[in-house]
Amino acid sequence: MVSFGTTFQETRKKNIDQLAECIRKIYPDIPIKQAFSSDMVRKILRNRDGIVVPGVTEALEEMAEENIECVAVLPTHILDGIENHKIRQEISQGEKLFQQIKMADVLLGQEEDYEKTAKALLRGVYQEAGEAPVIWIGHGTCHEADHCYRKLETVLRSHTTQPVYVATVEGTVTLEDVLLQLRKEVPLGEDVILAPFMLVAGDHAKHDMAGEEDSFQSRLTEEGYHPRCVMKGIGEYEGIRQIYVEHLRDIL
Repeated sequence: MVSFGTTFQETRKKNIDQLAECIRKIYPDIPIKQAFSSDMVRKILRNRDGIVVPGVTEALEEMAEENIECVAVLPTHILDGIENHKIRQEISQGEKLFQQIKMADVLLGQEEDYEKTAKALLRGVYQEAGEAPVIWIGHGTCHEADHCYRKLETVLRSHTTQPVYVATVEGTVTLEDVLLQLRKEVPLGEDVILAPFMLVAGDHAKHDMAGEEDSFQSRLTEEGYHPRCVMKGIGEYEGIRQIYVEHLRDIL
């Protein structure tokens, strides 16, 4: 199971570790190894906390040393973008170590995943949001896969009557783009929910979304809205975990 990783322990337990535990319960007889694709995250965890998490190549080498012959790789990435392609390259280089190795889809890997993801997100945030508009905040990417965020917003809107948006921190759809539409649909002074569309509620959620300055929250406050932040990674939503499990089942 490969994640980008996070240096925030609490959200790692609630999201990454919870998904791993969910898979262990379904497949109790299959050894499961976790890996982080971010070298920076792994270095911080090792130096700061003494926590050693292997990268993809290291995890594959450890499995080969344990005489494992068949490997299923489950990426917890949302898009098939830069990070996921990096994993593909490492898997390709490690193919010679095993009789068989397969890689599952990312969260939004297939057309039907958009419907499933939209429904899971709306169910997951309903308790906090009620009928208030919701802005989901994704990471964003310079990769062509960035178009998936706009596509997801369209699907989300088809399943709810409340205004719902998807913005990104580093992608083509910015908060300013969302504000143009928000002003047309939501009166000033209304509550607006901000929620991470990221596996974990880590650095981007705490600073770019909910930070006191130069954040999505502060910008909405300046605009005249009352933002409320939901500090949950999407790995906390059962429906999202189920999609990852289905992707794993597909290759097993």
